[in-house]
Amino acid sequence: METQGENGKGGLRILLGGIPLGCDNIGDEAIVACVVKMLEESLPDAEITVATADPSTGPLLGVRTVPPFGFAGAGTAGFAAEVRRHDAYVWCGATGLSDYPGVALDLLETALDAGVPAFVWGVGMDDELNPAFFKVRGKRRLALGCLGLAGWYERRLRARLARRIAAILPRCRGVWLRDPESAAMLAATGFPGADVAADTAILLDPPQAKPAGKTGPELGLCISTQRQVADMEGLARAIADFRAAGVRVTGIPMNRKTDRALMEKMGVECIEGDTPQAVVEAAARCDAVLSSRLHLLILAANAGTQIFGIARGSKLANWLANFGRTVEGSVDRCDWPRVTERVLAAIADRGGWDAVRDAAYAKLRARLSKARAAFTARLEECRRPAGAGKRP
Repeated sequence: METQGENGKGGLRILLGGIPLGCDNIGDEAIVACVVKMLEESLPDAEITVATADPSTGPLLGVRTVPPFGFAGAGTAGFAAEVRRHDAYVWCGATGLSDYPGVALDLLETALDAGVPAFVWGVGMDDELNPAFFKVRGKRRLALGCLGLAGWYERRLRARLARRIAAILPRCRGVWLRDPESAAMLAATGFPGADVAADTAILLDPPQAKPAGKTGPELGLCISTQRQVADMEGLARAIADFRAAGVRVTGIPMNRKTDRALMEKMGVECIEGDTPQAVVEAAARCDAVLSSRLHLLILAANAGTQIFGIARGSKLANWLANFGRTVEGSVDRCDWPRVTERVLAAIADRGGWDAVRDAAYAKLRARLSKARAAFTARLEECRRPAGAGKRP
């Protein structure tokens, strides 16, 4: 008889992790919820474990949970023993290949060395590696700068990452990135063999009924505290201009704490809910969404709402390219009067947005469906015989 997991199932055992789940990032929670949904649909007897800091994830998604190894203050001790009780380990979602590759690659390598098949699913890659890990800072920058070695040291850090990627990812049973641009970046960084899927968060369903009680035009707004907008005064004037034009500005924070605090400080009333479903429902009520957070744009597009992005790296531009759109500027430099004008024009006239959005989603869903079939088939191959315990 197979061992029963805490979720009452005894089938294929899958551990999801590799990103800091349960750390107030609603985009990450949307990803993992949709990955769980996808796996349960394709592999109904799967016993899914999620590495997360949020204890509510278990009852919410009907999964077993373990600590977020390597993130949120949790070390990696115990990960090797935990991963051995599973048939497969999956690093799923977010922009982890450029944001925090070190921990995730350590976890993949540990799983592989333990004989556990490992996968990378739906991960993105920005065109800039996380400055916290790949830029020289503080006293070290001062010392290396005096010697003219800062650039050399940063190149060394990038080269070290490329060597680790080239050593670890080819050992995985499958690597699927969320867009072609990420796959191209990964190829340039050391692994040219990735397949392309789509961001799994497109599977989060919008509300079935049209929102009730709408009294006028509404703009959903999220400004991230990660690489915060440089011209906050310009942003404040833009918010005032939207309101002067009769548009209600509603904050839709994608970080439950930091984004909410920033927007409330700016006098923007935020939605009460802080779940992925609350976000997609709020976005559905809006005529347009303006965001420097990728996953608000994805969830808004799920609901058919027009989307406008303020870039903090390439990932927003990559997403908007699906719709033939570009970002409206970046967090470092943005013409806020022009942004206001463009968004107000789109609210007044949706133009061909609905047709563009539907065509883009047809392509994205087809790409995701093809990748999903291959991914779940390879996961199925990892199933161990009934009665098999954890790996030694």
